[in-house]
Amino acid sequence: MYSVLAAFAAGALAAVVGTVLHASMAYVGDVPIPWGAVLALILTGALTYWVAVVRGKLWVSALAGLITYVIVALFTLDGNNQLIVSTQFFSALPGPALAGGLWVYGMIIPVIVAILLASKTLRAASAARD
Repeated sequence: MYSVLAAFAAGALAAVVGTVLHASMAYVGDVPIPWGAVLALILTGALTYWVAVVRGKLWVSALAGLITYVIVALFTLDGNNQLIVSTQFFSALPGPALAGGLWVYGMIIPVIVAILLASKTLRAASAARD
């Protein structure tokens, strides 16, 4: 029960903070640098890893990643969405659309990396106890 709550808390935190953070960017001339999206992805990976290690269960990590994705997907379904710019608007708003695409479609990468790292950490902890 506590593992599910921890996964939900980590996933919700990653989704909400990541969604707010992903839109931060800098420009070098006309080239957008979506540093907020990169930080949002790092945050997602860190929280996904952390929740698995703290709870000592790998499935908690996967659940946190799934919850993050579902919440972000719900944000994008809102017809009056002011949080995430769709990639279909890339020609008009290249920076925000790039950041939105990195955030929505890229979050699977840090989640998978976090699960793999958490698996390694949990195996090492289990071997040390034996």
